[in-house]
Amino acid sequence: MKQRSIYFDSGAQGLLLLLLLAQFFFTNGGYLFVGALVFGFLLHRLQQPYKPSIFTILLIYHFIQISAWIWMTNYLGEDVNYKSPHSGLAILMAYGGLMALLLPVIYFHHKIPPVSFATLRKHADRLSIQKTFIAYLIAFFSMNALGAMAFAFAGLSQIIFSFVKIKWFFFLLFGFQVIIKRKMIREFLIFIGIEFSMGFFSYFSDFKTVFFFLACLALTFLVRVSLKQLVYAVASLIILIFLGITWTSIKGEYRAYLNQGSKSQTVQVSQEDATNKLLELVSQEKNDSSATESFFNRMQYTWHLAKAMDHVPSVVPYQEGDNWLESLSFSLTPRFLNPNKPLYDASAKATKYTGIAYLRGNSGVSFSLGYFADSYVDFGYYGMFLPLILIGFVYGSTYLYILKKSSDNFIFNYAVVGALYMEFGALETDSTYLAGRLFSSLLVFWALRHFVFPWLIKYLTWVAPTQKEL
Repeated sequence: MKQRSIYFDSGAQGLLLLLLLAQFFFTNGGYLFVGALVFGFLLHRLQQPYKPSIFTILLIYHFIQISAWIWMTNYLGEDVNYKSPHSGLAILMAYGGLMALLLPVIYFHHKIPPVSFATLRKHADRLSIQKTFIAYLIAFFSMNALGAMAFAFAGLSQIIFSFVKIKWFFFLLFGFQVIIKRKMIREFLIFIGIEFSMGFFSYFSDFKTVFFFLACLALTFLVRVSLKQLVYAVASLIILIFLGITWTSIKGEYRAYLNQGSKSQTVQVSQEDATNKLLELVSQEKNDSSATESFFNRMQYTWHLAKAMDHVPSVVPYQEGDNWLESLSFSLTPRFLNPNKPLYDASAKATKYTGIAYLRGNSGVSFSLGYFADSYVDFGYYGMFLPLILIGFVYGSTYLYILKKSSDNFIFNYAVVGALYMEFGALETDSTYLAGRLFSSLLVFWALRHFVFPWLIKYLTWVAPTQKEL
């Protein structure tokens, strides 16, 4: 009998119930309780044994970014509305938006029949782990080089970044086989370390990316949760928060060193110099009491939704769809068809609809409004759910199609959807960016599906040696 949901033992169930009820003992506990109920419901429906976990990652990260404002106000001992009268409402609307976004995904996710480990092993055994590793090595070096040149070709940068996902496709494909076959574990761990280390030399702190993909791998094989596992998970979360606070305390100075004061989002020092500077900053004792507040403030992304509610419609009227239409027009019109197309500047929109005078891209920074807030400024409190439902429908329908049509190999298809949808996991994603990246990613997938995947599956398929060869 194939298991349809994750099993929690009695100890894990007891601890989860205790944690749920404990929400009421915190400041702003009602908001925490509502968030926990929403999260538990969606997680139970989304995460199923041996099915792709990519949208579970999206759920977790969105939930963290919604709830972080509550955690920050609790840390400060403040009411949730202490900076905006709409903060509490924005949090509740964001939880509702998360439901609107993911319920269509859940509908399509449940169209996938239950899968067993034996089925995944059967499909993994049809692929050569050695050939997959070679393909990952080629993609690792070539896609990293391609990504470094993306901004040099402004008109093609969206397509280039979509092709860079190929590296993560091979990372997942290799990782699935490592876990299932228990082979080449050392090589996999080495490249996890390399991916993590290289992320520190990126202006955008890409060291976190490899952990998102590792979580995508691990959650796929989650079948049973024990009390011991849950305790380890809580302890790991506490450690990650501590590391996040440490990184927050040094991030500004480290980035300023990387760009050498040029106010650009680029790295202008060698990897050796960057490493030495990072170690120097980590070794310094920091007594910055605001680091924890800054960490939670950086994690949360309901502030812009709250400020948009402050500003729209009292100062700026509802846009009645014009904002989303502008995003779609900008992202779907190639630059060669519109040579006068302006450069994308998310800060301009964030300033317009929040009233906050943000610095622009020419100052080396960018502040996005976030696509939940984009939906609110167009359609208001209730209408904002409509574009989120439509996005969820696009996610779910394309997700199911890709799982069915990429190839006849489950492991291969799991890697495709994991690499394709991972970048949409953040709540701060601007509607213009989301529309452009989703369109270009699906376009690249279509090209790969018709012109590359058939050849690639043939190349990766493991052929048993003949008796003569033995």
